[in-house]
Amino acid sequence: MFIYNSGRLRRLLDIGINNLANMMHDMSEIAQECVTTAIDSYINDEDVVNYVYSKAQQLTMLKDEVNDLAIELIIRYQPLARDLRYISSCIEVAYDFVRFARYAYDIAQVKTQLGNIASCDKEIIVRISNIVNEMLVKSIHAFNNKDVNIAAILVDMDDQVDSLYRMSLSSMMNNKDVDIRCILANLLVIRYLERIADHTVYVGELVRYIVSGERIR
Repeated sequence: MFIYNSGRLRRLLDIGINNLANMMHDMSEIAQECVTTAIDSYINDEDVVNYVYSKAQQLTMLKDEVNDLAIELIIRYQPLARDLRYISSCIEVAYDFVRFARYAYDIAQVKTQLGNIASCDKEIIVRISNIVNEMLVKSIHAFNNKDVNIAAILVDMDDQVDSLYRMSLSSMMNNKDVDIRCILANLLVIRYLERIADHTVYVGELVRYIVSGERIR
């Protein structure tokens, strides 16, 4: 019969949690690389579709490994309280990391789908992507360090992204002199960036859940 508080099982659980944390760290680095690579490729008119796709596939495999380990830890050691919340949250955050890569792949595909967009004005993309990249970094830091204060900042930053999204949508729709391909390309990328921002907020909400037990979504 397992006794959760025994010293040996506690040490084994700690080892498992540490392994899980290392896997999450690896996933976060790949996810961040996918997003920054895709954004840079769009701004600089480069083709990175295959590269981002391969990284996204790598993340999907890592997500499955995280899920397997998390379930094994829960079944074998029956963790309680914060340990249980952290382990179960890793499953959800691993999914968020995969979504980051998926939207990065979508951004990388825009050039392929719409053709030559090198001459398009991408200033709004630069502006929004700067905020989203910062949100991505903060959400990862908040999760790795269980920092509720940083997690709370993400909500305000997400509001900025939403505001810029609405503003740019209105501006582009009312500008009749811009190539329709540029409008479509920018709107697609902004939408994907907005979804990435939403998922960083989800990560922040899970940090709050891990620390306090309060679940928002």
